[in-house]
Amino acid sequence: MKRYVAAGLLVAIIAVAAMAGAGIGIKNVFDGENVHGGANKWQARMHEMAEAKMKARRGIYRDLLNLDRGEGMLSYEEGMFYVDGIEIYFGDAWWLNHTIRSDYDGDGEYETVWNELLGLVGSNVTVNGRLVNETLVASHINGMFLRIPFKTEFMVLNGVIEQVNGTFYIDGYKIILPRRMARSDYDGDGLLERMHVELQGLAGSVATIDGYAFNGKIRPLHINGIAI
Repeated sequence: MKRYVAAGLLVAIIAVAAMAGAGIGIKNVFDGENVHGGANKWQARMHEMAEAKMKARRGIYRDLLNLDRGEGMLSYEEGMFYVDGIEIYFGDAWWLNHTIRSDYDGDGEYETVWNELLGLVGSNVTVNGRLVNETLVASHINGMFLRIPFKTEFMVLNGVIEQVNGTFYIDGYKIILPRRMARSDYDGDGLLERMHVELQGLAGSVATIDGYAFNGKIRPLHINGIAI
């Protein structure tokens, strides 16, 4: 057994020496420069892309606290929230009815965004976000992340669904689809397919889509009256 082990070690040493002589090492492998070339270059490229995406995300979230800020007592009047006289937009009705990820009001329960906010009414808060037309579109409450500060508007669009390079549009708005299987047969072909395939079946036909729109995009709630 000892002879076999020694022989194996000798082979390994010779192989390492050969790689060194050829200029191939661990660093070369991760840089995508070894004899397998293409595969390792692809892996290195994927690693670079993932790293760049992570840096971009870190930059986005870091900058959110450096945007506009409102400090003072949170009040609620006639369907609107205010801090120090500034109107605060925390999100649309669809978002406000979602269960939140953080316990903003500190009552030990994870409730809907709406109930968490009501629990903060009458207390002093710090709200970060972006000031748009004298309304602070919130991103954070007391330093806790809430959402990316986009102001949405409920819209009903009717028009021809167009497909351009794999992206769908209606009445000039880009349709943002969930990346999952469809729960209903939107195109009426008798099959349940992925959402983008269902919409492909509707491309070129007139449809009605309602949902929340922002920055030229719409996130549908219904397609032809059928829930997403």
